[in-house]
Amino acid sequence: MHFVKKVPTTEQEKAAKAKEHAKRSQQFLHVRDRIFAKRDKGEYDDELLSLTQGVLEKNADIYTFWNIRRTTIEQRIEANDKIQKDSEASEEEKTKSAQKIENLLAGELFLSYECIKSNPKSYSAWYQRAWVLQRQTSPDYAKELALCEKALQMDCRNFHCWDHRRIVARLANRTEEQELEFSNRLIDENFSNYSAWHYRSIALQNIHRDAATGATKIDDALIGSELQKVKNAFYMDAEDQSAWTYTRWLLEVGSGKEFLRPESSSPIELISASFHGNNTTLVFSRAVTIPFLLTFVDTEDTTRWRAFSSTSPNPTSSRVWQYLSDSPLRVVTSQSTEENVTWNELTDDRYVNKSRLETIYDIVEAKEPEYIKELLEDCHQLIQLEPKNKWPLYMRTLVLLEYQPIRSHDEIISNLKNLAENLDSKRAELYKSLLSRQKLNHSIREQFERLIGKEHDQLVVRYAELTSLEGVEFLAGLVGNADFQGNLLTEIHRIVLPNLHNLTISENPIERLSPTPSLSHLTFLSIAGTQISEVSSVMPFFQTTPSLDRLIFCETPLVEKTEELRAQLPGVRLIPHWL
Repeated sequence: MHFVKKVPTTEQEKAAKAKEHAKRSQQFLHVRDRIFAKRDKGEYDDELLSLTQGVLEKNADIYTFWNIRRTTIEQRIEANDKIQKDSEASEEEKTKSAQKIENLLAGELFLSYECIKSNPKSYSAWYQRAWVLQRQTSPDYAKELALCEKALQMDCRNFHCWDHRRIVARLANRTEEQELEFSNRLIDENFSNYSAWHYRSIALQNIHRDAATGATKIDDALIGSELQKVKNAFYMDAEDQSAWTYTRWLLEVGSGKEFLRPESSSPIELISASFHGNNTTLVFSRAVTIPFLLTFVDTEDTTRWRAFSSTSPNPTSSRVWQYLSDSPLRVVTSQSTEENVTWNELTDDRYVNKSRLETIYDIVEAKEPEYIKELLEDCHQLIQLEPKNKWPLYMRTLVLLEYQPIRSHDEIISNLKNLAENLDSKRAELYKSLLSRQKLNHSIREQFERLIGKEHDQLVVRYAELTSLEGVEFLAGLVGNADFQGNLLTEIHRIVLPNLHNLTISENPIERLSPTPSLSHLTFLSIAGTQISEVSSVMPFFQTTPSLDRLIFCETPLVEKTEELRAQLPGVRLIPHWL
């Protein structure tokens, strides 16, 4: 324990403890073997219950013994069911049999309670209680909810108990409104109760879930009232993360970008569909599988699909898919009903969901509700009061990213750099990622109309300090030529632009090129000014780019290995020096 002085243990005491430990181990092994022997013989009797109880009272986490107890009890429940259905059994026999089962289940609740008292985070013991409650004739849910509340008073973040409470609340048919009030009470008692805030968010989502689409729809008035609730926590202890985390969730729920989040329940949408001569490329708002994407196209063929991901070389679920064929597919771009379907022919044109791309890349700023203005002001005041506290600055930056990405671009950049370099350096990579995405969006805004047009397919983001290209995958069907010269990229295998033919990544701190399935159509590559020095650092990549015919690698250490590289790439025009 903390602050308790350690007392040296003598050799004699150590020997005594070792002897006692060995004795207990032998006792346990003897009982364990006895339990397994009876189980193997199918002897699910009172002795087996007694043996497992003795062990579980000392160690409640041996889930195998709980399983054995459940099997024993299930057999007795089945025997009781037969008696209840037996027309020749007397009412007295039926009553006694049923009472024995209820007594057995009540005893199981007592055993699990004793186990939880000694180990409140025993998953097996909590699971056993839920199992018993579902088999009792008249379970006392009120008593069980009281037990949960008592356990949460001891440890408000005991997720085993929270999970059990969800089960009990469901069994007791408690409404989401009742559970919302429960969370309200716990938060009033302790606003630092992170689990209660989370429980509240789940209840709100369930209450306001759209029955038709499954999407959560929480209106501005409710979000505003919830923000008033967390506002008190901000000013009482601005360092406490619980209320800030809940505020971030409220911001996400009210966000126009909620449809992009992996856990979102809003409908998945087609962002773009385009034909590229040898493939049809589909880009979705979230990752999808082949069975799902087949609902958007006029083919049932599952063999010609290829997915691309920044995290896996062979994904089965992805936002970006290609159908390999010389003939374009027809795609569904609108489906109000099963009968009213709008098909789009990709022979002469491509489909672009312009409004969604505008949201993804912050082309147009979202309307700013009144509660957002108040939240920005609250964060500003807290920053003035506590300039070294990361939370108000972080939250203000998230709000600006959501509602003022254009107007407050410079402040966003400044805030993220301050967080990464000064206030929260342990999470510097998080802020660098947000910074990189903000700068990427800024560059795309300047080129947006050209990118979605028919005449150009070039994306240029030069000297923007990009550390990542996360988000560029939504342009997978629109970009065939990309220039990312002079950034801070260290790898290219995360570039998800499978229709690229020309790629410039010069003057990035790249040391090697990893195999990248999404860049297999490259014909031109410039790696000039990178830090690549060995042929072995690039050949695995070039083996996946059979169409490559021109490589610029000027001002790299690789220049010294030109002849070795030429021998490996006989069909590629190598340019080691500027003309």
